Amino acid sequence: MRFNIWKDCPKVPITELLSFIVDNRGKTVPTADDGWKLIATNCVTNNTLFPVYEKVRYLTQETYETWFRAHPMPGDILFVNKGTPGRVCLVPDPVDFCIAQDMIALRADDEKIYNKYLFAVLRSREIQQQIYNTNVGDVIPHFKKQFMDQLLIPVPDRRIQEIIGNLYYELSYKTELNKKINNNL
Repeated sequence: MRFNIWKDCPKVPITELLSFIVDNRGKTVPTADDGWKLIATNCVTNNTLFPVYEKVRYLTQETYETWFRAHPMPGDILFVNKGTPGRVCLVPDPVDFCIAQDMIALRADDEKIYNKYLFAVLRSREIQQQIYNTNVGDVIPHFKKQFMDQLLIPVPDRRIQEIIGNLYYELSYKTELNKKINNNL
């Protein structure tokens, strides 16, 4: 018996599977020489589980506490909206950065979807194509928040979500670990 999540499962708009969206877009944050890391879209890649710290800016503790609407929490999924829309990675534990423009953090509703499964599905060819098809902007592509409802996520039963999500996470983790070992050699 074959099982295909894209054909055999109900598809649900991603917005119905989330408990919260961290959205600090539209606010240019004042930076500082040191302090909290402020990551940009270049730090989010579909080749790593967690953000990479390239060309990081910083901000003060006061700015961190007062400037933002919300902050990502461990396990949230960072989602790039502008530049290369659809790139995603996980927020690590502990969180040592904050996000501002051009990306959002998606918090899965654990009652409805397994976080690692959602992460794996967001990186799938099918969802990446959905994101690409809704891009707007000729010079700098971006994915508008009102298109979030159009991202249809296949939702199998919880056991299958956990199998897929955990397998994807473990394989990605081992791949990253092997890359680090090879770079050290």
